[in-house]
Amino acid sequence: LSLFHLPHPDPGHGPPRPHSRSGRPKPTYRRKPERSNMSPRTGANGVQLKKFECVLCDMFSTSPSSDVICRRALDELTPRFHRLPPELCPREKQSLVDRARERWEGRGLEPGRPDGPVVVDGRPSPWPFDPATSLPQCGCVRGGGGAVGNVRSAERAWRKEAQLANLIRCVLALVPEGVRGVSSDSPRAFRIVDFAGGTGHLAVPLALLLPDCEVVCVDLKKRSLDLMHSRVDGMVVSESVVDHKVHCQSSTLRKSKRIPNLYSYHGTIQSYESDFDIGVSLHACGEASDWVLRKCLERRASWVVCSCCCGKLRRDASNPYVFQSTGANEKQVTYPQSKTFASLGGGNNKVHTITAEDFDEVAKVSDYSQLGDIRQPKNACRRAAKSLVEWDRLLFTKEATQQLEDATVILAKMDPWEASCKNDILIGWLSLDTNPFGNAKPVSDPSCDNDFQIALDHLFGDQSSPGKTGRDQNDWTAKEAHEIESQIDEWVRDNREDYDAILRFPTRMGSRLRKLIHYTAEIKGLRHWGEGKKESDKAVLVSNRRT
Repeated sequence: LSLFHLPHPDPGHGPPRPHSRSGRPKPTYRRKPERSNMSPRTGANGVQLKKFECVLCDMFSTSPSSDVICRRALDELTPRFHRLPPELCPREKQSLVDRARERWEGRGLEPGRPDGPVVVDGRPSPWPFDPATSLPQCGCVRGGGGAVGNVRSAERAWRKEAQLANLIRCVLALVPEGVRGVSSDSPRAFRIVDFAGGTGHLAVPLALLLPDCEVVCVDLKKRSLDLMHSRVDGMVVSESVVDHKVHCQSSTLRKSKRIPNLYSYHGTIQSYESDFDIGVSLHACGEASDWVLRKCLERRASWVVCSCCCGKLRRDASNPYVFQSTGANEKQVTYPQSKTFASLGGGNNKVHTITAEDFDEVAKVSDYSQLGDIRQPKNACRRAAKSLVEWDRLLFTKEATQQLEDATVILAKMDPWEASCKNDILIGWLSLDTNPFGNAKPVSDPSCDNDFQIALDHLFGDQSSPGKTGRDQNDWTAKEAHEIESQIDEWVRDNREDYDAILRFPTRMGSRLRKLIHYTAEIKGLRHWGEGKKESDKAVLVSNRRT
């Protein structure tokens, strides 16, 4: 552990919050400190910036409230994405499934899924949830009562399968080739731990595909683990492990009867004390993802972490999942985590400090859940905020492993992105032997840079990408801007002599397009105003009179 520099939990959070009669913590209200830049600020396009956009602007400017971009901040804080590790080739997949299927049949596990693949927008179920693989029913996302997820919605089921397929792809790339098919001669089996694994959506398929590896599903909720065991083992009661090479408390660790390499551990991430080789988590809430990273660093294990609920990283945000399971609700991780993120340049070269209040604003808006906006410029600043939270995590793990020459951490996105709004994946390994890219280096993925570039254009304009014109904006696309501008120009031409004419746009256009109309009228020098108090009554009016 001397190789790693892990910060201790912050003890300065004060006494626990008082609780209401229902047992839930009472909300606490902190007075937000006054900022020097609270006066209205506008971005490069003349649109008033939201509060979190002001924070982003300060993060990448030469000084707070400046509109001049800082090249050092741009170099150090701009997230850089890489492609996912390569998938197993078809021959490797078939060989893996053939070896695993012998174990399935020997244990009486029902093969296949009778209701066929999930197809959404022409995309069928990904491997290993495809009909050809014919995973036992207990490892499927949807289907009959034996399925782990029992998800009935086709679209939801496809998204869940795609999320799991992405993480399984990363895990298999990290597992040494020999371990995938042959039992290891090491004192213990190769061990994969699924933290915050719930009902075993990820742990069960991994245990089925890798029968010679131990797979442990860790979760706070005993009910979730009971559900996993009941679906995997049916009426067979899973046994508690007393004398076993997974050295945990016997009351919290259980072994499946029908899948003997599958275990469940009831407890917190911090309390799991056994060694393991790969730590994985899919959408662990709030700071749970950060504890997964810390546990992997502590045990010198590789990791595949896809986070969720970044809004719960705010200091004043509660975490109902943790509270309902443990009664605890106080934050144990301080943000930002990385030294680079907290103090750009460091030492005498420090540009400015990113405070906890700044991070709260970024975390709050990074809880982004609009699938329809993916690959669109709309709300690019919010997606950029999410990638900054992940970049802080990546920098933290790099700083913690700085003495390991071969340690590598990359940030990637799920393929396809539409699998989830929370599609950022952190992948880390500590030696060349576990490099998921083999002897090659990770490949950068410039296709993921568009959101961040749109955000920078929104904040700084041509400073971020000199010479480019006609770019899509954070709040609207270039096509939408052209349509509104054409509509106003045509109306002005038709009413050139009528200075009392008023162009009234329809109601229910939404705040985003209303903002676009105000912006367009302003740059054309036309009077413009809004009417209506209720959302259904709000409309924008434009006058032919010049301002």
